[in-house]
Amino acid sequence: MIEKPPIDKIICGDCLDVLIDFPDNCVDLIVTSPPYTDRRKNTYGGIHPDEYVDWFLPRTAQFLRVLRRTGTFILNIKERTFNGERHTYVIELILEMRKQGWLWTEEFVWHKKNCYPGKWPNHFRDGKEVD
Repeated sequence: MIEKPPIDKIICGDCLDVLIDFPDNCVDLIVTSPPYTDRRKNTYGGIHPDEYVDWFLPRTAQFLRVLRRTGTFILNIKERTFNGERHTYVIELILEMRKQGWLWTEEFVWHKKNCYPGKWPNHFRDGKEVD
């Protein structure tokens, strides 16, 4: 059997609309940096942290369906401070994704050299993002 060559094509659209037409187990790599919660409402609407997990899980279900067993999924996501403390929506998302069948195996660190001190003395400031 001759394998089809890889498709080098950019497809723009909401992954829920686009991936529905993809066959199962056809993608080797998925890299996504989903919208930050509601911190960038003016840019793309944003999602409240309390609603984020329910909003994102249908997307991860499609990612899991199209990703090959030998494939890799990279999720670039960061918590945000909400009501004076770090919100737990990222941790909650990871736990719910595990229930979908995802394996949580690695964390990648992006060292942010341009990180500046925050103006809030009682908040931690990250000089990294963990993916």
